[in-house]
Amino acid sequence: MQDLKVTSWQLFGHDRLYVNLPDGTAIGWADRGSGTITVLHPRYRDAVTDALARQVPDLPALVGEEAPAGPQTPPAPPPVPRIPPMRGMRKRGAAQEAPPVRGPAPAGEVARAPGVAPAVEVAPAVEAPPAPSVAPAPKTVDGPEPAAGPVPVAGPVPVVGLAPVAGPEPEPARRRRPAVLPALTPSTDLASRRPGAGLREQLGESGTGALVRAATGALRRHKDADPRRGALAGERRVGAELKRLTRHGWRVLHSVPLPDGTEIGHLLIGPGGVFAVSTDHRPGASVRIGDGTLRTDNGTPQPYELDGRPGARRARAALEAYCAFDVPVQTVLVFTGVTALEVASTPAGVRVFRERQVSVLAPLTGVFTPTQVERVYDVARNREAWLDA
Repeated sequence: MQDLKVTSWQLFGHDRLYVNLPDGTAIGWADRGSGTITVLHPRYRDAVTDALARQVPDLPALVGEEAPAGPQTPPAPPPVPRIPPMRGMRKRGAAQEAPPVRGPAPAGEVARAPGVAPAVEVAPAVEAPPAPSVAPAPKTVDGPEPAAGPVPVAGPVPVVGLAPVAGPEPEPARRRRPAVLPALTPSTDLASRRPGAGLREQLGESGTGALVRAATGALRRHKDADPRRGALAGERRVGAELKRLTRHGWRVLHSVPLPDGTEIGHLLIGPGGVFAVSTDHRPGASVRIGDGTLRTDNGTPQPYELDGRPGARRARAALEAYCAFDVPVQTVLVFTGVTALEVASTPAGVRVFRERQVSVLAPLTGVFTPTQVERVYDVARNREAWLDA
């Protein structure tokens, strides 16, 4: 079930991760404090554990803190079930056996929440001749038989402790295993790249090019007519504004290179998500954005594409290839040097700012945990992750 959503819930001293169906119905949760997982129905057991493992890579360590140590292998199959003399009924006068005593759940087993059907390992299906009018006989997983009581049966769906008649349910869809990145080296670490690195190389402001320009007198005081120099100034301004967000738990990368020679100007990673930031430098202009057009000053509106920018799409594909959870990426467009900016409308997932307005992203939260932020950042800073983007 790839549509399951995992949300964080913290209240009254509890810290839980809830797994919900697409309609918002909760089917299970993980308690970070006690290190237990609760599943509300056994048919969703694998889906709940897979969703939690996909959202929180360090979940096995969390569960293992309170569970007794043991091999991480599936539990041994239960013994041959005891079949009562009469299917689904007790003999009159038979002694009532005491219900099993509750205790700490062993490793690999799901904890039980008060008032909820026990989420335990369901015994393997046993081929048995179908009964025309009698429900399938209960199967004992381990220990004494539980006290008699009404067992709700809704159609052919098996409930806890009952062997399915038509065979086991199909396994829920599982997310493929993330790829493994090579170890980070100084030559593949993008954390040291400066804003506008591609423009710097084109203008000869990096490496030996800067020395050549200084030797030939190219570093002069008068304004350079090359528009790339203004674009580089805009990249520097945006980079400086994004750096302010790092005090709020955000991570920033600049000039992320792509295989086709282009770059993602800036990549902002934090608790509020991932943003592919690009810069548009229009000095002294008044800009209006709306309905897929851009109008400068009093000119005629021109087509201006916002939602079709490849940066966010390619960043999501590259990051999700190495993360065990979804990594949605939004687009941010920052105008620099403008005298006024009017934003009439933007597509979903696209934000348009002036350079000083990017600070509104600082308080955004609820998308990633601190552990996930660091995982996304570790992937994004590795140049090898972008070779197939």
